[in-house]
Amino acid sequence: MQQIFHGLSAAPGVGLGNVYKYAPAAQVGESVGERGDGYVAHPAQFGTPVEEWERFLAARLLVDEELARLAQIGQAATADIFLVHREILHDSTLTDAVRAAIDAGSDATRATHLATGQLVQLFRGLSDQYFASRATDVRDVGQRLVNRLGGITSARQLDTLPTGTILLAEDLTPFDTTHLDQAHVVGIALAASTPTAHTAILARSLGIPLVCGAGSEILQLQNGMFGIVDGIRGRMLVDPDEETLEQYRLTRARLQRFQAEALSQSHEPALTPDGVRIPVRVNVNSREDLLHIDSNGAEGIGLLRTENLFQHRASPPSIEEQLAAYRDVHSYTNNHSLTVRLLDIGGDKPVPYLQQQAEANPFLGVRGIRLLLRHPQMLTDQFRALVQLAHDVSPVSRIRVLIPMISKVNEVQQTLALFEKIPGYRHCRQELGTLEIGVLVEVPSAALLARHFAPQVDFLSIGTNDLAQYTLAADRVNSTVATLATPLDPSVLRLIALTCEAGRAAGIPVAICGEVAGDPSVQPLLLGLGLNEVSVAGPAVPLVKSAIRRVDMAAAEALAATALQCSRAQEIHQLLHDL
Repeated sequence: MQQIFHGLSAAPGVGLGNVYKYAPAAQVGESVGERGDGYVAHPAQFGTPVEEWERFLAARLLVDEELARLAQIGQAATADIFLVHREILHDSTLTDAVRAAIDAGSDATRATHLATGQLVQLFRGLSDQYFASRATDVRDVGQRLVNRLGGITSARQLDTLPTGTILLAEDLTPFDTTHLDQAHVVGIALAASTPTAHTAILARSLGIPLVCGAGSEILQLQNGMFGIVDGIRGRMLVDPDEETLEQYRLTRARLQRFQAEALSQSHEPALTPDGVRIPVRVNVNSREDLLHIDSNGAEGIGLLRTENLFQHRASPPSIEEQLAAYRDVHSYTNNHSLTVRLLDIGGDKPVPYLQQQAEANPFLGVRGIRLLLRHPQMLTDQFRALVQLAHDVSPVSRIRVLIPMISKVNEVQQTLALFEKIPGYRHCRQELGTLEIGVLVEVPSAALLARHFAPQVDFLSIGTNDLAQYTLAADRVNSTVATLATPLDPSVLRLIALTCEAGRAAGIPVAICGEVAGDPSVQPLLLGLGLNEVSVAGPAVPLVKSAIRRVDMAAAEALAATALQCSRAQEIHQLLHDL
């Protein structure tokens, strides 16, 4: 008999297959003092404390290489996850606890269990939700270390899943998710989690449909039952009737045709039937992302994150090092523009040579332009490299510099005053036209004040992930409140509309680079609000371009006007569903 379990859409698509329940044993870090998670001691194999410490260091090196590789092959959103995990891996709190446990008589594997467990419990006990939410990240790093040390982890169950698997679980960690074989797992349904959780971000990057928050009832289902994961409407069906099954087969085939058609036309411009051209660019965090520019028809780079250049080293990169890196990235743009976000680090992404103080809430602390203005040499060195690059390119291929974490007008003014002192700045920006300055609108005050600083810059770009998080005071990595932080909340849409109005008044374009920009179904609303450019993860470029080609601008503006009168996000979702 057909059963339907309602949840939240976390990764789009439709998956049809047989249920497999993933019920891991006690995970690394779940219980202090418990071996758990398949760990079995073999005293005869223990080495001396010095030998066990060397084993741990060797395992840590392998995990670091693994995380670096995952950061490089993923898109920008997934890379951030693994960069955070690398910071945890090298944190002295973890390594000191492992060393203490080894010195007290534990082998390296057992010591890692103990140290990780202590940190997990510590983080979970903190009243500050930001740090409490880091417990999952600590546990994930512990799993990777135990795996490299030869301990048995539950994720090994996921290595041998049969073709056509619908995976059910209470939740998955990034470690679990990176073990999934895309050729075998056709859908995921989670009893818990949220669309903004790390697992959801990874599932989207893998192209696996995912429904989360479906409730504990799904864990009562039996292995082998036939199921459907509907990642579009956010539900899971089990034992569907023949009519429903046929409808989903047709939906899946239609999606596949749509994707194939979009890919075949990916190098055509995104031109609406009204003749409005919308540049669709790509977000870049790694060399893998650069490959999507040509293969998926992206019109340049709409967001290049530069944190990788500055992290995991003993001193800042020189101007020459930065220039070489930016030139390399620019060579992939096919004479399209390159948008470079200035260094955006803070208390959650520290660099050792800045000696940053620990902050109770790093997301509200010294980060982005706040940090750069405190370290003006670092800011001017980065900008000098970008000015030199702008001097060397053609006017068609502009270098666009994006200032992050602006919250006050005087921050824009201070930054521009520093830029004025850089040789070649005025020449490139005003005479050659190869250099543009923009502001990243990711804080509500920036949207509210956009009309004041828009006349001073050349473009605006909206980071909807952070804008939603700050507007709704909801940490998007805290599963208890993350669902509140939706960019489709009326409050966020009004801030986007204000930013677009400021751009129109100043005669400058407004771009969007947040995750919602990659959703084809939201394009009519985004264009109706007044956005002029879109920057998305590489694989989303063809689908977004295809969706834009079907947008009637008059209808889109009417849709936006209606959405701005809504009082709840659910109403806006319904408007989009009814299109």
